[in-house]
Amino acid sequence: MPEQRPPFELLAPAGSFPAFEAALEAGADAVYVGAPGFNARALSRDFTLAEIDSMIVQARGTNRRLYVAMNSLMKEDELPAALELLSCLEAMRPDALIVQDIGLLHLIKHHFPSLPLHASTLLSVHNSVAAAELTKLGCSRVVLAREMTLEEIAAVHRQTSAELEVFVHGAMCFSYSGLCMFSSLHGGKSSLRGHCVQPCRRRYSWQSGGKDGYLFSMNDLCGLDLLPALRQAGVRCLKIEGRLKTAHYVACVTAAYSLAIACLDKPADICCDSLTWAHQLLDEAMGRRRSSGYLLSATPSEAVSPDQSGSSGQLLGQIISWEQEGGPSGKSKISLNLILKEPLNEGDRLRLHDEASGERISFTLRGLLVQGKPQKAAQAGQKVRISLISDTTVAFGRTFQGNLFRVDVGGRIVAERNGRRRSKELAGKEVLPDKKKVERLLRTLAWSSSGLRPVQPAVQSVKSKRQPQRGAAPEPIWWVQLASPSELRERLPVQAQRIVLPLNRESLRQMEKQPKELRRFQQQIIWRLPPVLHEAELVWIQEQLRRLCAAGWPRYALGHCSQHGLFQPLPKGIELYGHYTFNLLNSAALSAAAALPGFCGGLLSLESDSTNLAAALSHCRQRSGREQKLSLGLYVYGRPPLFVSRLESKHFRIGEQFVSPKQERFTLERQDGLTVAKAAQPFSLLHRRQDLAALGLDFLFMDLSAGVKKEAQFVSALLGQSGGRRGSKPPEVLTGNFTRKLL
Repeated sequence: MPEQRPPFELLAPAGSFPAFEAALEAGADAVYVGAPGFNARALSRDFTLAEIDSMIVQARGTNRRLYVAMNSLMKEDELPAALELLSCLEAMRPDALIVQDIGLLHLIKHHFPSLPLHASTLLSVHNSVAAAELTKLGCSRVVLAREMTLEEIAAVHRQTSAELEVFVHGAMCFSYSGLCMFSSLHGGKSSLRGHCVQPCRRRYSWQSGGKDGYLFSMNDLCGLDLLPALRQAGVRCLKIEGRLKTAHYVACVTAAYSLAIACLDKPADICCDSLTWAHQLLDEAMGRRRSSGYLLSATPSEAVSPDQSGSSGQLLGQIISWEQEGGPSGKSKISLNLILKEPLNEGDRLRLHDEASGERISFTLRGLLVQGKPQKAAQAGQKVRISLISDTTVAFGRTFQGNLFRVDVGGRIVAERNGRRRSKELAGKEVLPDKKKVERLLRTLAWSSSGLRPVQPAVQSVKSKRQPQRGAAPEPIWWVQLASPSELRERLPVQAQRIVLPLNRESLRQMEKQPKELRRFQQQIIWRLPPVLHEAELVWIQEQLRRLCAAGWPRYALGHCSQHGLFQPLPKGIELYGHYTFNLLNSAALSAAAALPGFCGGLLSLESDSTNLAAALSHCRQRSGREQKLSLGLYVYGRPPLFVSRLESKHFRIGEQFVSPKQERFTLERQDGLTVAKAAQPFSLLHRRQDLAALGLDFLFMDLSAGVKKEAQFVSALLGQSGGRRGSKPPEVLTGNFTRKLL
């Protein structure tokens, strides 16, 4: 008889050797680790290729699998290193690569076909069309978005052949993965490149007053009690989040799910004790408060607890008194007094969190006082005094509300020592790329470092615009996005070659009321699809696309790379473009997009810095074929969402401003059935518009969907036109990463 396939593959994370060993020992069927320099977690230390190779060998020797997450977006100057890494991985033969960047996916499929591909959750696959399209593009498995319900997961399984992987435990982002711009546009640290500073975990206050709190800090996902339903929904792989987590966390969570999986085909009375123990293991893992996420509901009521910080770790107690004084070498000595809720041991890793300011300090416990006497351990209920030395003076004020958490156990020290020993043993070993193959591919891609140049000032400055000079740069071509067809009657601040309208019910209702008026703009209009299309919306959107194509509307902007699958077969004469959520950050991604039938161009990534933009354009223009003909633009004005979330919670105040600890101001809105957060000031590169045109962009994109009348004064002032008072300061704007380096 053939061997019976287990109900699930249990996939555990590892960001260190101790975590890798713990995952295998606790029962993981597979482990995933980050590719050095190209993974979506900014680890303090990446694994070396020799270390990953040793883990592949070890996993395979015990009939386990090892996956490598190469799931960050690539900048243009990283393409040579990415090709070298792929060449090494081709020789190492991991069981799969987890990929987000469509350029990387394209390169692997065509030049490294022996490497199996899994579509990362950062691709935000949230419907069956997306899953089918990514399977068609070469992915043998799709990691679904964490915002999907069990019913939606089951629908994807019924309608596609995609092998499905879902996150079943761990941290949840407030925004859809792949659509969060907050960390990037407010500091250059891209969540799509592993550098997220977690703005959703901060404490915010409402401008209008009332109780502040951790408004967007999601509770952890826990699907332990839903394994039968996940199995019925067609899920193949259960994934545990946590490549930044400790070995203790990985061991506890992996063991808990391994116990639960073993109970699936056994009578409930036999498994009762095992499931109880599994929940106790999750308690010991020291994660955040747990909930079922979106699995049971598209509008979960327990997803956020705004009165709790969302800190991971086991709460040891609230600080009842504290002192701070100068320590050695200018450091600060902080002494804390509290009554313990849990036992505590020397060597435990702790985190002090000020609930009022959000300030956090992590440290290892070197000793404690119980009743004034030094001890190595203390029990729950005892009053203890703990001292720590901080590198900087912490600004704890009168509002200090300190909680102390344990985030790791003292036993980690031995495991860490063993991990360092293993790293040392492998330090002299190298995995070398096939240099000839890499060089050949770079020539094929027309790639050279000469393309890496910063944006130079245009021939003509913005101030001299009213007095054209010989050789002055021409005014850019404009594409303008509006909120609805009714705004076509408004006077626009620029002459628009293309008008972008949202493809939604309101737009189509207005079109039906005034079809002749809209027909006048038929050759100018591009219908924009939203980046998120839930499964229940697919039938409606597909029907509207059929109607519009049949009626002669030729142009559509895709909000997600997989939405190309909505146009199969592609009607004759249809032109497809990518919105900035298509995430075209490098020339390889442009090659991948150009290979899609009907794709004619679109917006480059909103996150790009100027040097990366120049290089990607240069390399794209040097290549032959359809890539040269792509019409490429950049988003230069608007109010792009920083968060895009499915959550609609009772504590949200839609339409009101909320304020960060740094006094940054944002607005919470409902848009296309989603909750979005936007900055109070607009994003603008209008002052660099002629520089951008000189760089080789075909058009500039102005988003007036907040309202033409509302935006006209801002835009006129930024363009240097009449409308602003003489000598007045230009409005404050966000400029994103354009003039700084994208991390």
